[in-house]
Formats: sequence, C-alpha cells, structure tokens
Amino acid sequence: MVDMSRRIRKHLKVMWKVLAGLGVLVFLAVMMFWLSGGFREKVEPAGAPKAPAPAALQTRPVERGSFPLIIEQVGTLRSKAQTNVSSRIMAQVRQILIREGDEVVGPDNESIPPTLLAYLDSRDIQAKLNQAQAQVAVLDRSIEASKAAVETAQAQLEAAQAKTDQAVADYDRYLQLYQSQAATEQQLEQAKAQKEVAEAQQRAAQQALHTAQLEVERVKAQKIQAEAAVAEAQVMFSFTEIKAPFTGRISRKLVEVGDIVAPGEPLFVLESHAQPEFQAVVSESLIDHLKVGTSLNVYVDALKNTYEGAVREVIPQADPATRTVLVKVSLPRTPLPVSGLFGRLMIQTGSYEALVICRDAVQKVGQLQLVQVLDADGYPRRRFITLGKSHDQFVEVLSGLQEGEAVVVR
Repeated sequence: MVDMSRRIRKHLKVMWKVLAGLGVLVFLAVMMFWLSGGFREKVEPAGAPKAPAPAALQTRPVERGSFPLIIEQVGTLRSKAQTNVSSRIMAQVRQILIREGDEVVGPDNESIPPTLLAYLDSRDIQAKLNQAQAQVAVLDRSIEASKAAVETAQAQLEAAQAKTDQAVADYDRYLQLYQSQAATEQQLEQAKAQKEVAEAQQRAAQQALHTAQLEVERVKAQKIQAEAAVAEAQVMFSFTEIKAPFTGRISRKLVEVGDIVAPGEPLFVLESHAQPEFQAVVSESLIDHLKVGTSLNVYVDALKNTYEGAVREVIPQADPATRTVLVKVSLPRTPLPVSGLFGRLMIQTGSYEALVICRDAVQKVGQLQLVQVLDADGYPRRRFITLGKSHDQFVEVLSGLQEGEAVVVR
C-alpha cells in the first residue's frame, strides 16, 4: 500500500513539471503575439499615391547604326631607316661618347659635323701611318738626289756631244787633207781614233743619263706605293673614329669600353625617327584587304593615339607554320619615340549593324552602367545595360535596350 502511494506521488510530480513547462511556452507565445501587434486593430492599407506627372525630359531614341567591321592585328612600331653602326677594323674600344637615347647628327646635316660615337684603339695604325710617312719623306729625298744625278748626266752628255762633234769635224778635215795629200795617214788615223773615243764617251754619257732617268722613275714608283700606304693608313686611322652615318637617335649600345670588336661587329643601333613605320604579322586571310597604298589606322597603346598610314610593302612570302605575312605600313613623318612600341593595325573587312545610344545618356555607378528609359506612361525607369564600342558621341548597346526605346539624355 505504501509502494502504491509513492508511485502515485511520483507520477503527479512528473505531470506537474510537464504542465509547468507547457505553461511557460504558452506564456512566451502570447507575449510574442502581443509584441508583434496581434491584439491591435488592423488598418487596411490605402492605395499607393500616384506619382506626379513627369517633367519635360530631353530624350534620344535607341537607334540602329551601320559601322565598319575592323579586325585588329598586333604589331610593333619600327623606324624605316635603322642600321647597325659597326666597326670596320679589329681594335679595342677606348672611349664611348654617347648614351642610349642620345640624338646624333650625320653627314646629311651640312651645318654641323657628324657626331662622334666612339674611339677605337689607334696606336698600331698610327705607327703604320708614321712609318709610311717616313718612307715617303726618304723617297722624296731620293727623288731629289736622282734628279740631281740626271742633271749631271745631262751635262756630261752635252759635253760628250760637243767633244764628239769636234772630233767628227777634225776627222772630216783630216780626211779631206789626206785625200789632197796635205796630211799624212798617221794624222788621219789619229783623228779617227779621237772621233771613236768621243763617240764612245757620248754613248756612255747617254747610257748614264738613261740610267739616272730610270732611277728617278723607280724612286717615283716607290713613292707612289709609299703614298698609297699612307693613304691606306689614314683611311684605317679614320675607322678608329666611329661617326653617325645619318641623323637620328641611338636606340641601343652594344659594346663597353675595353671590348675587342671585329670588322662588321655592331657597336650601336641607330634609327631615324623621322621615318616611322608599323610592322605587323597579319593573317593570310586578310591579304585581299591589304594592297600597297591602302590607307590604314594604327593605334599605339603607349601613346594613346591613332596614326593614319599607308601600306608600303606586303612581304610576298607567308609563314607556313603560322599562316601569316609581314605587312609594313608607313606612318607620317613625326618625332615618334624609339621603335619597339606595341600597336594595333586596324583592317576594315566589311560592315555590321548595332544598336547605339547617345553617350550622354549613360550613367556609371561603380562598375555598372545604366540609363533612364521612358516607360509606357512616360515615366523614366532605371535600367542596367551592357555597352560595346564607342563611335564618336555614340556607343554600342550589347544588351538591355531595344530599338526605338527612348532614353533620357543628361
């Protein structure tokens, strides 16, 4: 009986705890309903007030326009006149007088001498030049001595000629006397012997004169060779002074002081910015649109500018690996920067149509672009759009608008 009573009390205690928990939940639910205004009288919402009539707005319709279809081909800005300034001799670089980017003057500028770019070691060539000049000086003295010998031989020949003439006259006189028996045979023989001796002396004098004249010619020939050696050494010496071949700008310096350079080895890269051109590797499918003389636009990204040029040359050989050809476009004579700048060649291949709106109708909010479009009731509604290319005061609309819709212009 006692155990039964304990079980009853235990069940009653559990039921009491359950009822207390349910009461707390009911109390919390009632409080939340009250806080949310559940016991207040509801007021039916009135209709939304009508917006006031829109003020007069300046609008422009969404139009459809036709534009040229442009295909861009990338390329590089170059100088039409560009050369490698090279050495013509093997020598060591002694001094460099310019830096990359310096403006230099060539022989085409008559008012200013050509700019010296560098000096090469000239000691060996200077020694050869001095030796050749010394040899010329020695030969000059030899020529003077040979000319003096010729004058002496000439004088001896004249004396021998006079003596021969006298001996011949004496022999003729003795021959006449001998024939008239006025002179003896011995006198005639003596006159004949004197004549023969005089003639022999004359021949010897003539030979001596001829030899002296040959010596003069030989020394003169040696002098010509020595002078040629001097001229060669002077030319070689001039090669030690590296000068600008034309007016332009040094774009690259390829050597340093102390380097040994060989004939034909480039020292500097010189370009003339007065004759720029654009070189682009173009797909072979665009060749029909690239005739020599065709006007094309070139946009140089670094300069943020477009230059109008003309096709100067289309290399008549395609690369079989890339199916491309090299196209050269001459640009106006302007002081453009050094070559190597990136650019885009604009090639028109046809036309296309696109929706456009006035640029003044576009508003930007961060990275978003939107316009105000008039609805059927004439009220402006905000609409986000996607834009494409710009054309002067118009811009293409890729999505968000339809042809004929009116957009508000600021």
